[in-house]
Amino acid sequence: MEENIPLDHLNHKEGGLDPALEPLAGNGDALLSVRAPEDEVDVGTPCNNGAISNVYRIKRELKENLKPWMVAVAILVLIVAVIILSVVICSAIHEDVDDKFDRSTFVIPLRFNGSFQLPNMVFTEELLIISSSESQALTAELQDKLAELYTASPALGRYFSKAEINSLRNGSIIADYELTFLMPEETQGQLRNFTLSREMVYNVFRQFLYDHELEDSAPTYIDPLSLNMFGRMW
Repeated sequence: MEENIPLDHLNHKEGGLDPALEPLAGNGDALLSVRAPEDEVDVGTPCNNGAISNVYRIKRELKENLKPWMVAVAILVLIVAVIILSVVICSAIHEDVDDKFDRSTFVIPLRFNGSFQLPNMVFTEELLIISSSESQALTAELQDKLAELYTASPALGRYFSKAEINSLRNGSIIADYELTFLMPEETQGQLRNFTLSREMVYNVFRQFLYDHELEDSAPTYIDPLSLNMFGRMW
């Protein structure tokens, strides 16, 4: 049979009941309630019951409010951040192998010649004289335009050497041009057949005219339909 021990016997331990607990001596439940569970209170740490209650309430609320999808989203954001950072770093240090070339090895010339028309300009006899100021000014402007379009080409820019206007003749004004490209000796066969084929060089010129010659009233407007390119010479 379970033996009931009067609360008065608690006074026998080390000189009697703690005076602070005397008002609770008549109520066993109240006495026990002031003792926090052993796993919640650090023995020997002075703290009041209200603070302990608040701490565990906050912990409980955090556990209840932390949903699994929040954890998944946090992990996903971290993964995306790592991927973006890796791409940025790789882009910064990446060096395109195709951009490594030694221009001094480009020694084999490949030339194309042809003609185009400037429909907005009126031909004058002075243009027939190559040394005249009018002829030199127009020739320099046209050569710069051709050099600009081929230098800017991702496929042909590295091989382009120069553009020359050989003559200006009547027919509104018809300009005869010559283009020179330089190739490495070891890959010249492949370049002639593909990258520097007549079709490629011609199409780059024609596409430039369609994309950039929007002001068809400009004096140096080149009519795309008048563009001719005659084979290749080397």
